Amino acid sequence: MRSMKHAFLSIVRKPLKAIIVFIILFIVNGLIFTGIIIQNSVRSSKEYVRKELGAIVELKVNYPKAMKDGLSFEDFESKLKLSPILAKEVAKDNRVKDLYITGYASAKNENLKSAIGTGNSSEGMGVISAAVGTLGGEQGSFNLIGSSIDVPLEFTDGTIQLTQGRYRDQTDEGKDTLYISEEFAAKNNLAVGDFIDLTSTVDSQAYPFEIIGIFSGSPEYLVDEMKTSLDSIEKLSAVGEGEADIASVKFMLQDPLEVENFIKQHENLLPNEYIELYSNDNEYKTLTRPLELVDTIITLLLIIVFIAGAIIMMAIITMFIKERRFEIGLLLSNGEGKLKILSQFIVEILLVSFLAFGGAAGVSKFTSDFTASWIINNQLVEEEVQSSNEIFVIGDPFGKDQLEIGDVANEFNVAVNAIVVRNLLLISIGIVIVSAGAPLIIILGYKPRESLQS
Repeated sequence: MRSMKHAFLSIVRKPLKAIIVFIILFIVNGLIFTGIIIQNSVRSSKEYVRKELGAIVELKVNYPKAMKDGLSFEDFESKLKLSPILAKEVAKDNRVKDLYITGYASAKNENLKSAIGTGNSSEGMGVISAAVGTLGGEQGSFNLIGSSIDVPLEFTDGTIQLTQGRYRDQTDEGKDTLYISEEFAAKNNLAVGDFIDLTSTVDSQAYPFEIIGIFSGSPEYLVDEMKTSLDSIEKLSAVGEGEADIASVKFMLQDPLEVENFIKQHENLLPNEYIELYSNDNEYKTLTRPLELVDTIITLLLIIVFIAGAIIMMAIITMFIKERRFEIGLLLSNGEGKLKILSQFIVEILLVSFLAFGGAAGVSKFTSDFTASWIINNQLVEEEVQSSNEIFVIGDPFGKDQLEIGDVANEFNVAVNAIVVRNLLLISIGIVIVSAGAPLIIILGYKPRESLQS
């Protein structure tokens, strides 16, 4: 309390010193505050992008790299296969909400007819459908896609919709079940509850499958494709557990913000350079590239301003304190403790600092708005114009609205929250302690007689 009183009286007696310190701290704090607020907005925008891109991480094959490296047929067979065993090992991470493993197989039934070309698709799609035909390439041969989850990902993300029947559940464990398209059901006069026999193209073993659901929304060239469980795919493929041909592996995480850490922590488990963990990486980098540039510039600015501000403050405070060495010597000779003297001078600076902090915080809101407008108009919007030539649009894997760079600009918010204020206050106090503490410690190293003689 005594230190506070003496500090206040000292400021009142010598206001010029306080005004000079106030101006310097006001400018330094204003620059730092503006930088911190913009930097916080940049990082919040990057979080927004990651959340909008979803929490899906895919284990996939990098076919372009394999083609570029000219892998042999044998290497293609051995190195470019997704492992369900690896997928289940990675899925033990408690950040994984669901694991979607999709396998594929073909099966025959000579009595079933293809529904391709019977839908209401456009003429162009009909041409594609006629060219594609059934995946098996033979009459009565059909493609099956099996999921490790009872509700396949296509239903979860809204790509297709279940219009009749039900989803697979625990009561279907060990049973062979099917979802089929409305077009395929109509062409073959099938309904929910019907059974159809499908024969493996590998060992010619026939299995009865129950139709439990009928869906709509499938592209015309895929209306013959049936959806089943991964266990049934393994039966039709005549392979052991975990050895079916895998089309895709996707991990749904609990939190989209954990995507990058999740990928980094599990990359060492990948069997070779052609198998990778991926989560809209190209899209994320494209959308955040201007934000990364701004973040780098702001970080450099903060470092420079902090160092320069501390040095300037240190020089000025040292000059003022040297003028008061006689006062310091008098206090020391009267038995005043060095820590008390040190605290009095620091409290003086802190009182001025808090005034400068409040003023800079208010003004920096306007400077931050101005800077943010410049970033949006000259960085983000410009990036959107450049990318529009590429028709760059991203769709979230779980059916959210499409994300464009313009959306990022709209979400670039420079609002000041409690965390930002706390960080700004800590930085301001840090500048004061560094700039005021160093010269005071040096001066307090003198003996009382030396200080009085000076």
